[in-house]
Amino acid sequence: MKKRGIVDHLLKRPVTIIMLTLLMVGFGLFALSNLKITLWPSFDIPIVAVSTSYRNVAPEDIQRILVEPIEAAISSVEGIETMDSNSRRGSAFIRLSLFPGTDARRVELDVREAIDRIRNQLPREASQPVIFQFDPESAPIMQLSLQASNRSLDELRNLSVELVEPMLERLPGVAAADTRGGLERTVYVHLNPQRLAQYRVATPEIENALRQNNVQIPVGNLVVDRVSYSVRAEAMYTSIDEIANTIVRRNPDGNPVRISDLAVVEDSFADVATLVEVNGKNSVTIEIQKQSDANTLDVAYAVLDEIEEIQGKLPVGANIQVLTNSGQFIENSIFNLAQSATYALFLVLIILIIFLGGWRASITVALSIPISLAGTFAAMYFTGITLNIISIFGLALAVGLLVDNSIVVLDSIAAKLEAGKSKFQAALEGTNEVKGALVGATLTTLAVFIPILFVEGFTGMIAKDLAWTISLAISFSFITAIVLVPVFSTLFLRTGEFEKKTLALRLFSRFEDRYAQSLRWLLIHRSIGILLFAGVLVATWYLFSITPTENFPQGDSGEISISIEMPTGTNLVQTAGLIREMSEQLVNNENVETVVTNIGSRGWRSDYNLGRISLTLRPDNERTITTDQIALQLRRQFDYPGAQIRVSTGGGGFGGGGFGGSLGAIRLTLIGSDIDILKGISNRIEEVMMQDTLVISVDNPRVNATPELVYRVDRERVSRMGSNISEVGNALKTQTRGTLTGYYREEGREIPIEVRTDQMFRTDREQLDRIELLQVGDQRVPVSSLGSFEAVEGYDTITRRDRETLLDVNIQTVGLGQAQRQQIIELFENEIVLPDGYRYEFTGSFRDQQRSMDSLLNALLFALLLTYMVMAAKFENLTDPFVIMLTVPLGFLGALLLLKVLGTALSVVAGLGMVVLIGIVVNNGIVLLDYVKQYTTDIPQETYMHQFIKAAKRRVRPILLTSLTTICSMIPLALGLGTGAEIWSPLALVVIGGLMLSPVLTLYIIPVLTLTFSSRKRRALDQSIIIESWQNLKKAD
Repeated sequence: MKKRGIVDHLLKRPVTIIMLTLLMVGFGLFALSNLKITLWPSFDIPIVAVSTSYRNVAPEDIQRILVEPIEAAISSVEGIETMDSNSRRGSAFIRLSLFPGTDARRVELDVREAIDRIRNQLPREASQPVIFQFDPESAPIMQLSLQASNRSLDELRNLSVELVEPMLERLPGVAAADTRGGLERTVYVHLNPQRLAQYRVATPEIENALRQNNVQIPVGNLVVDRVSYSVRAEAMYTSIDEIANTIVRRNPDGNPVRISDLAVVEDSFADVATLVEVNGKNSVTIEIQKQSDANTLDVAYAVLDEIEEIQGKLPVGANIQVLTNSGQFIENSIFNLAQSATYALFLVLIILIIFLGGWRASITVALSIPISLAGTFAAMYFTGITLNIISIFGLALAVGLLVDNSIVVLDSIAAKLEAGKSKFQAALEGTNEVKGALVGATLTTLAVFIPILFVEGFTGMIAKDLAWTISLAISFSFITAIVLVPVFSTLFLRTGEFEKKTLALRLFSRFEDRYAQSLRWLLIHRSIGILLFAGVLVATWYLFSITPTENFPQGDSGEISISIEMPTGTNLVQTAGLIREMSEQLVNNENVETVVTNIGSRGWRSDYNLGRISLTLRPDNERTITTDQIALQLRRQFDYPGAQIRVSTGGGGFGGGGFGGSLGAIRLTLIGSDIDILKGISNRIEEVMMQDTLVISVDNPRVNATPELVYRVDRERVSRMGSNISEVGNALKTQTRGTLTGYYREEGREIPIEVRTDQMFRTDREQLDRIELLQVGDQRVPVSSLGSFEAVEGYDTITRRDRETLLDVNIQTVGLGQAQRQQIIELFENEIVLPDGYRYEFTGSFRDQQRSMDSLLNALLFALLLTYMVMAAKFENLTDPFVIMLTVPLGFLGALLLLKVLGTALSVVAGLGMVVLIGIVVNNGIVLLDYVKQYTTDIPQETYMHQFIKAAKRRVRPILLTSLTTICSMIPLALGLGTGAEIWSPLALVVIGGLMLSPVLTLYIIPVLTLTFSSRKRRALDQSIIIESWQNLKKAD
């Protein structure tokens, strides 16, 4: 008894198959409704950072007393590849780049423990170091603004902190709501040096008096009348008068010396660090962070609902509005990609109806798409893959690929029906005939995506979800093609389903006949085919060499960031004047919807000479130019002498900055020991580069000079006075910067108390020299007795890598293709000579692009190797897979031609398209060669030519039809319509370009190469040609 195959079993259990299908669809719908929705996939960025601050301290001191001890402490932590530090006035930032594969969370814990061990070695006044891992999920998902024309800045801030923040933080999924801007109340004790001298009181006495009289001490427990009470001694300040009346000491006559006798106590505000304005009006902003496991869309909707309730509780004249909303971007991106997938499905259905000859056959194949997607959703749910812009694009990309296997199966079944087989027998024989080819084609496609899972860096992070999603979808499409299409064909198709020939089918038949004739001629003149193939290889190589490259394409995000840096030493009023002048121009710009200014801060940096303007543009359908074009206009518009102004686009693109396709940036990092020598080299680079027409500007943002007053302490004098350097330093700090001595409470608020010398006594050098630092016995010791002030020129930033000083030079160029990069490198190497001990590196996006391209190239080569190995196992020989692999450049040629015509750069996203293209091109080759081998095995030599061409002709329709459906499914993605969609356009263009050329070339090149590399087949073909020619001559006679 003949053993029944799996297809035979399945065909005899149609009800079981339908029930299992419905169950899978049900699981898919359940999974889809419960999938977590995020902007990005969940991945660990291999970067851990440490930030801390020490207000108004010079960069040199920040490096010495904060950065160097922290660097020493964490240098022994395993997994750190490079350690970059940035010391600025009042702040320090250390970035730890980890080796690939390192557990960032483990490193974060180790760094935290290492810093905790040295915390007592750091200045008490410095902020607690914050250790954190870079995580896209930790970024604020929304930014709100709060304005009130009838409220002061401190009232506005209090309103936000006391009303808005609590209402937002109570929402499920909200981790924190942080208020930025406004004024914070501070009580200043302004010391009068003359009064201090008169009463012979030293500054430390005042500080100690304030600390000792402002305490809350837990005493213990006390049981009274069988009731247990916790007891505490409390003497916290509750009013300004209490502070002013604090007794510092008593005179010999018993009269008290109070704070009010020595200083003026002022209920004021902290020195303004940051001013926030929205569309030119005073505001505070509230940044909302979600919990790591929360759904971004759910949190965003909850916040929007809560805003309506908050607005009702705000006082008259106050208004809260949404500035940015990641949830809206996600929703728009998902909607646009889903819309593209729907359009693709519609186009594929039309193609199927036109070329399969009827609606029953079309529906049989089209059902593969929703059923495969349902299975994919279920698999995504159980494997933890979220719905994000990467996975959704993978699903949209897979739509055109899902029907490929089903088309091949149905075409084979149709051929059997046309040959007079019954529906059952046609389904059985037709499926078995192509089953082996589909197994090989599916495995090669999966093999193409496996290497992507091992790609390092940001490219690998974003590509993993893409690879998983497509792999899952293609796996389910294979199951659908082998299991469901045969069953559905026995249920839906009629015996004469394909007898009626539509116009499209008749045209297809004519094309097949012409193809057979031309293939016959090419097989006879194989040398022409080989020359054609050689020409394809040369053209592909040439196009690769001239196609410009970029890292990631920038989407039209509708967001622009302008960073401003005034000369170091510029006060806040001057910085605010420039930024407000720029803001006025931007508010009147017809393309701008919202202008948010931060005066006194830029990102994690805070200083009076810094600022940032964040623009939200009008929707792209309400403006005629792109975000990149607007950014370029603003760069040319804002050219102020002495101010460094950078304009960057962000939000929708991967790069998060730069000018997308308009401009490129090359960062050159100089490394050495002497910052002055590095500055000289950077100035020389600027001079050389600005002579090149390719260069737009050269920025040296980290070598600005800053005026400093250095107090040189005379150690011998200090020692003679019976004091020490630390005591002198602390006293001088109180006199100039101020010292925090505690807090006083008012209506539940804690308001800081700071002691410092009144501003009127420290406005010039002479006054500084007369400030009395210490009191030794009855002797008052002025500043000038213990040392001297010296005016020096320092630097606003000290940047180091692995404890070596470095400077970054940013070179803005028009475009960033391979030719431009090479021109910049050659110019640098020919004109710049570095001293011994100094070196350079190309870093930033330039380095990232190089690494991404190298990593992607390695993945491409690995994919080719795996694909070859899978095909070798399938064909059980080494020649046939080699022939198929040689057709890969056929796809690359079409892809590069289309990119060249459209002026699109070869980006990492386009490179991913090349990887996808390998799988499709190879699949076509497998389908063709496997069928040819089936038809030409064990046949007489005299019929070899006829059978070879007949088999190749039989594969024309499935190859061209699968290519056509894939092209149609890519068209909506290639158009890049809607939010976030244009990012993926290069990938779709690569696939479209490759499939416009490769299928036709494959149909000719594979037969030629097969015969070229197989002497047995070549002899059989030549023999059949001779026999056929002899028979034709005999007929002629």
